[in-house]
Amino acid sequence: MRISSKSIQMQWLATITQQQSQVARLQQQVGTGRRVNSAIDDPVGAAQISRFEQGLARLETYARNADAAERRLNLQEIALSEVADILNRVRDLTLQAGGAAAVAPGSRQAIADEVSELLVGLVDTANSQDGEGRYLFAGNRVEVEPFPALGQLPVYAGDQGARFQRIGDDRLIQESNSGAEVFQFIRNGNGLYSVSASAANTGTMNQTNATVLDSAAWVPGDYTIQFTAPDRYDIVTSGGTPIRVDEPYVPGALISFNGAVISFEGEPAAGDEFQVNASRNQSVFLTVKSLADTLRLDVNDPAVRAQFQSRLNSALQDIDQSLEKINGVRGDIGARLNVIDRQRSVNEEVSFQIETSLSKVRDLDFASAISELELRLTSLEAAQRSFAETRRNSLFNFL
Repeated sequence: MRISSKSIQMQWLATITQQQSQVARLQQQVGTGRRVNSAIDDPVGAAQISRFEQGLARLETYARNADAAERRLNLQEIALSEVADILNRVRDLTLQAGGAAAVAPGSRQAIADEVSELLVGLVDTANSQDGEGRYLFAGNRVEVEPFPALGQLPVYAGDQGARFQRIGDDRLIQESNSGAEVFQFIRNGNGLYSVSASAANTGTMNQTNATVLDSAAWVPGDYTIQFTAPDRYDIVTSGGTPIRVDEPYVPGALISFNGAVISFEGEPAAGDEFQVNASRNQSVFLTVKSLADTLRLDVNDPAVRAQFQSRLNSALQDIDQSLEKINGVRGDIGARLNVIDRQRSVNEEVSFQIETSLSKVRDLDFASAISELELRLTSLEAAQRSFAETRRNSLFNFL
């Protein structure tokens, strides 16, 4: 069997081409620092790399979501801190208005004017934005001003939804609270019931405090304390059912029923009434607005003065309820910020583990790669020289 010079040359050429391909592959690996640059290099490794890179991309998305949620939560915390400062100032003014120094109409008017200005600041803070034109307390309707001033009191224009961000494979974080939840769903009174004096009262009696002795004994409902005489009273339900009948009363004594304990000062007149109603949701704006209206009452009449004092005492309880609600939401925000910090640490650890695994599969061992490259370059050079010598040989050289 004869083998032509052409066949030998083709075999040499195939060998050289293969070696050049190996050299090119090694040069690309050294240039990129990666052992696997395409699926041809390592099909199994390329599939692993794709999964690792998808995992890292997902973690990067979680990091961006966490940053966005953290920023909005911090802005809400700042806004609610301002709300708490406003309410604490309103509370101080309420206490001041109940003192002897506020008896003068001018003093009460000045306090009322400041309370009204604080109400404006309260509404402005509730309409805070995040710097991107989105409202913090509008629920899911972030483009809508949540508390537009359509009248004397703002009307909530957002919704009751809450926005969430995914910050981990199994972790969603709430990044917002609706304005209705924060500023409107606040129980008035002491949170269980509220006390108010009838506008028709003619005595000098006013309620000073309303507490709960036994919450389990409280029967939710609306009740009326009716003074049939300065020293006698009845308690009836809103439907007229008697709870207490012809009970004796001594000025300064406590009145208690169904676990509720109410203290009074002053003397009642026959026909005076006090409503004891189950606590209802009342917006913080109504609380502050009602206080401003109360401060503008003419208290020269002793009976009106008693009603004024009762309304101030009720306002204090409503303000305390509002502060408790605001501080509760701030506590929830703080807890969510802690969750973000913990999840961020978890994500960073997972990312480190993925990057380590990715490096093992994808990255190049430079020492061994360079050594192999030098070896293959030497072999390629030798093969090219041998090929050149072979091409010059022919049968005529031996004749």
